[in-house]
Amino acid sequence: MAEALQGIKVLDLCRSYPPAFAGMFMADFGAEVIKVDPPGFVFPVPTEGGAEAWAAYYYLDRNKKSLTLNFKSKKGLEALFKLVKESDVLIENSRPGTMDKIGIGYSVLSKVNPKLVYCSVSGYGQTGPYKDLPGHDSNYLGVSGVLSIVGEKGGPPCSPGNIVGDMAGAGMHSLSAVLIALLARQRTGKGQFLDISYTDGVFSMFGFEIAMYQLTGVDPKRGQTFRTGSEALVNSYECKDGEWFNIACVEEKLWQNLCKAMGCEQFLPYQWPGDNDAKRKEMLAWFKKKFKTKTRAEWWEWAKDKDIAAGPVWNLSEALKDPQMVQREMVMKVKHPKLGEVIQTGFPLKLHDTPARFKSFGPMPGQHTDEILKGLGYKPAEIKALRAEGAV
Repeated sequence: MAEALQGIKVLDLCRSYPPAFAGMFMADFGAEVIKVDPPGFVFPVPTEGGAEAWAAYYYLDRNKKSLTLNFKSKKGLEALFKLVKESDVLIENSRPGTMDKIGIGYSVLSKVNPKLVYCSVSGYGQTGPYKDLPGHDSNYLGVSGVLSIVGEKGGPPCSPGNIVGDMAGAGMHSLSAVLIALLARQRTGKGQFLDISYTDGVFSMFGFEIAMYQLTGVDPKRGQTFRTGSEALVNSYECKDGEWFNIACVEEKLWQNLCKAMGCEQFLPYQWPGDNDAKRKEMLAWFKKKFKTKTRAEWWEWAKDKDIAAGPVWNLSEALKDPQMVQREMVMKVKHPKLGEVIQTGFPLKLHDTPARFKSFGPMPGQHTDEILKGLGYKPAEIKALRAEGAV
């Protein structure tokens, strides 16, 4: 079966994992993705099972090959240029200007291969007063305004892990940009430079709140908008067993179904209490008390036939066992030659005719160096010489 991205070659020069997310998706759909690391590179996260265990569970490098190249070496750069000539995409996430200093910026590599799609991913982008600043997910959420709405009313901002800035802001936006650029290349015959910013990506996903601010002139605050827990209809409630249950009955029909099923028809007219803060507090208190009468599991069973938007707040270990995740194959079990059955995150992009496929676990650093160099025309003696001088 032909794969969606069969024939596309991608060079993954990412030093940290969010943009590697984009490379993983392309590899899942048939692109040849070559991860390029410096000689001596080791995985940054220690694990009990060692590097091999990390490579097995670290799904962002699955289906990729690994090559080590020393960009400070003339011979190493020559090998990279040979790779670039036959590649379609290059993804990197160094600080702005770093690749130019090394001699492998877009201005250089676009001359080596005018069809190259060159994707640079950085915290704040290639321009602007913050472009040279270091940063991490929570910093980008802070600058974009998103962090201001995450957390309880009156409490401190609460970082939602690295899901928003890293994986969505950088990873998914990088993937989208690369695929769009490849489509554009079909028309123009030319590659192009892509400037992807974690912060830009986060800010673009903040569009609803930005629109509401423009309409009302009121800054959204954590715990003070319906999307951040101010209203009874969209909230998480503690249950009898100390676990949590979430409802999100935004549509009028869902709210009506909820009130009727829970026996609180008196709240039907107050789905949106507006300025009636007393009624808002009354409803929140009522639902908090009501949800304490059953366990989370009991509420989940109760809710399934009520036609309401509701569900449990699982811990990760529980989410891995959820029948929806399992049946949708988002919990993917793969046989590892040494570790036995390994669980990886499945394929969220489900294409029926050209589906994603698991072909290999993440490679050990440099695992495919000889194979790739031979494919570029290097003879065994030349590869040995490259190793001797530290070029690979």
